[in-house]
Order: sequence, then structure tokens, then C-alpha cells
Amino acid sequence: MVAGPPGGRDGALPALPGAAMKTAVKALIVAVYAVVFWVFLPTGLWLLARGLDRAAGWSAAPSMLGCAVLVGGLAIVEWAFGTLWLEGRTLPVSALPPSGLVRRGPYAIVRHPVYLGYNVAVFGAGLTVGSPALAWIVSPLFAPAWIAYARAEERFLVRRFGGAYRHYRRRVGLLPRPSLYPVVHAVQRAFRPLDATVHGREHIPVAGPVVLVFSHACYLDPGFVGVATRRPIRFLTTAQSYRRPLLAWFVRGFGNVPVRRYRPDPAACREMLRLLADGEVIGMAPEGERAILGEYQGAAPGVARIVARLGVPVVPVGISGNYDCGPRWAGVLRRRPVQVRVGPPLAWDPARPPHLVVDDAIRALLDADPQPVHLAGLAPARIARALWRCPRCGDEAGWTAAALCCAACGARWEATAGGRVRGPGADGLEVTLADLGRVVRRFPEPGPLVARAMAFHEASSYEPIRPLQFRAAGELRVAPDGLRIGDIAIAIPDIRSTSTEHGDTLQLALRDAMWQFRFLEGSAFRAQLAVDRWRRAERGPRPAESVR
Repeated sequence: MVAGPPGGRDGALPALPGAAMKTAVKALIVAVYAVVFWVFLPTGLWLLARGLDRAAGWSAAPSMLGCAVLVGGLAIVEWAFGTLWLEGRTLPVSALPPSGLVRRGPYAIVRHPVYLGYNVAVFGAGLTVGSPALAWIVSPLFAPAWIAYARAEERFLVRRFGGAYRHYRRRVGLLPRPSLYPVVHAVQRAFRPLDATVHGREHIPVAGPVVLVFSHACYLDPGFVGVATRRPIRFLTTAQSYRRPLLAWFVRGFGNVPVRRYRPDPAACREMLRLLADGEVIGMAPEGERAILGEYQGAAPGVARIVARLGVPVVPVGISGNYDCGPRWAGVLRRRPVQVRVGPPLAWDPARPPHLVVDDAIRALLDADPQPVHLAGLAPARIARALWRCPRCGDEAGWTAAALCCAACGARWEATAGGRVRGPGADGLEVTLADLGRVVRRFPEPGPLVARAMAFHEASSYEPIRPLQFRAAGELRVAPDGLRIGDIAIAIPDIRSTSTEHGDTLQLALRDAMWQFRFLEGSAFRAQLAVDRWRRAERGPRPAESVR
């Protein structure tokens, strides 16, 4: 069929070309948004405020300060409009998103500057016209409304931009999220809350991507590493820190990367790569968990292999004296002199496994390995978390960890001024707690272990990090066939990995879930050691060709 000329005899409108049709549709959408957000919405807010003012008999004099606030809010809106148009060739219309993710200008400060500026302008308008209801009631109530709308928008943005938007959302807040680094650096210069001396800070590049790998024996280690450079460091931080709102706000203020240590975490790896691509500094403890008795535990081979392939400078940092600041089993922090030594960037040797390269570099920067600890001022009874039996005879019934003595064999160890303990016998050799701990861990663990505990559950370790679900409390039985508390039973073969949090919590990762047991008595470290032994026994010996 041949189409007739435009304006045919039947009076039908001519068909618009595809491009013209799209332009017309976009213009209609923009017009609808403009009418809704710049006519209907302000009119509705104004009528609501005037009704409240009349009903309550409120009035106020017009304020010039309000005029300045109004202009400031509108300036934020115009700045966002201009940035969107220059960077994405679009306007702030949800139905017409930009082709690329805009992260400059006001979008580097807040994720939705148009809505924030609009809210500021509403508040300023209330002060300007002398409407208390508009300024102090309608404007605050408008904030949760636009925040909810923005969060709904972000679900579409995540689908459109994927991991790039998740990365952007972690770094930029709905409201201005000031970095805590300037505050921390100012406090460090003024008060020196950390008694840390730094050597070799010139090895950290002043610009460009870099990974700092450091020994880990204390909660304060990120602070000690931070003293070594003026650059902000994005630390890989255990997911447990993000399960409590206040602590999560604190660690997010440093731009840290959450990582689930109990399973491979691709999301954390992708975030680390994006930060390095932006020229950031990444800080990580290749050991994973903090040392229990002050010994450097060695880098995880998988972590070292990833770091070696990043193609960026990897700088080792050894921290000495940090174990004396807060032994993991003690649950306290105290001020002690610390030495932070920064080594030159690692040179990877193709003939050597990467984790051995990392280990040699970090150990060379430590004053002592294992580190000594002064027991004075620490809760003596908590030593039993790390030393749960006599290191000489292995007896538990007669062992008093608080006094480091055994009624069964008569052995006694005395603390020395140098942070070590002097052993029994005529020779009285001085050893570290780590030396005693290695002996304790060599004794067999027949099981079962029984202790009071609380059980928490993460139904899926592949969803966003949320507070754990409390599931049970009572007697926890840890045996070669599995763990049981209440009606919860976990078989040893189902456990994929074990880890610990704090000084009292055991974590067990299953195929796609995680269980956490908080010990009210006994030792979570002992339970982890026992479970790992029984897991190895369950799997049997590894084939000779698979051992590396």
C-alpha cells in the first residue's frame, strides 16, 4: 500500500518518523515532570503549610536569612541540572536516566542533589514568607518522602549501572557524608592518642594506587597504619563491623570496604579494584584474623595470589608493640609505644609463592615474632581463652590460667618485666605466651566441648550485610560429629570454613549461610581449633600430588 501525501483527503495526521516520535515523547515526559514537581508539588506544600498556620494561629516576620537559604537551595538544584546536562545529556527525570553514571559536581557530594536542594529551598521559602509551618513542619516532613522516593529510584539505577552504582552508593551518601580522615589527622597532630613512631614512610607513594599489607595483632592497627601516611586508606574491614548501626556509620566514614572473611567475597574484590582504578590506597591484613597470642600467622595464600596480580605497588608494613596494646583474648585496649616500619614495595619472584614473599617482607619489619605482652593490668581469668590447659602436662582440672600454675604437676610460670614468662624448673627459661600456646594446641582434643553460648544466623551470605538473627541460647555442644544448641544441629562435613570474631565468637560458614556462636564461657579459639581438626579428620589425608 502506498502512503498518501501529508494531510491526505481522509484528514488523518501523518505518521511521525521514529526519531521525531521519541523526541516528542521525551518532551512530553519532561513537561509532565516539570508540571508535577514545579507547579503541583510546591502548590500542595504551600496550601498545606498555610492551612496549618491558620489552624494554629502561627505567624512570623519575613527573614532575609530565609531568602539566602532559598537562593542556596535553588543554586544546588541548578548546579545539579547543569552537571546532569553536561555529563549525561539529560535532565533529572527518572524516566529519562543518563546514558552514563554522573559522579561529578554535586553528585560527588550527595547522590540526589536535586531533591536535597529542593528541600533546602522549601525550608528557605518558609523563612522568607514568614510561614512557621512551611519551615519547621512541612519541610522536615518532606525529607523522608523524597528519601523514600530516591531509594525507589535507586533500585532502577542498580539494575541499569550494576556494580558501578553500588560502588558509587557506598562512597556517596543520600545526605552529605563528610570523611572522618581530616578529623582523625587533626586529632593525631594535636593530641597524639596513638604512641606510634613511623620508619620508612617514604616507601608509600604520594599518589596513585597502592596496597598496604600489614601485620595484625590489635584493633588499633588501622590507626597505626594510618599514621604512616597522609593519604586516606580504604581498609578491608570485617562484615561484623557493619552489623551495628553506630559502628557501621563510623567505618563507612572512612570509606572502608566490607568483606565477609568466612567465604570468598567477589563483591569486596570488585570494590577494591574500583578503588585502585580511582588511584586510592587499600589497606589489608593478609593474615585475616588478629593474632591470638602475638605471633605473625602468615598471609593467606589465596589473598597473596590476588594481591600479586593487581599490578600496583604492594607495600609491607610491620607493626611492633601493638599486641601489648590489646591482646585479643583480653578484650581491652591500652596505650603502649608502637613501632611502625614501612618496607619498600614488594618484588614478586615467579619462583616463589606470593604468600612467602609477603611473609618474609612483613617478618623482616617486626622487632620480635612472637611479640611479648605485659600481663599487669589485664584481666587474668581471660588468659584461659588462649591457654585452656597446662602447657606441661595438659591437665585442665588443676590448671589455673589466671596464675599460670597447675596443681596437677606443680608447674608455674611467672611474668617478667620484659613481657615474657619465666618457666618452671632450675633453668627458668623465658618464653612468650605464644610459645606456651603452641604447646597447648598440640595436645589432642577428644571432645566434646560444652559451654553456654548464644547462636546467631545469617540465612544467606550473598545478600547485603544486615544484623544477624538471634536463634537460640543455652548449652552448646561441640563434638567430632558436629555442633548442637537447642534444636540447631550442624554436621562437621557441612562446614566450609571457620573463623572467629572478637575474643569470644566462633563463626561457621556453610554452603550459603553462616552461623555465629557467642561464648558466655569457655574458649571460642579452642572450639575453632577442635572443629578444624575434626574437619581435617573427616576429609582424610590429602593426595600427595595436591599438596603444595
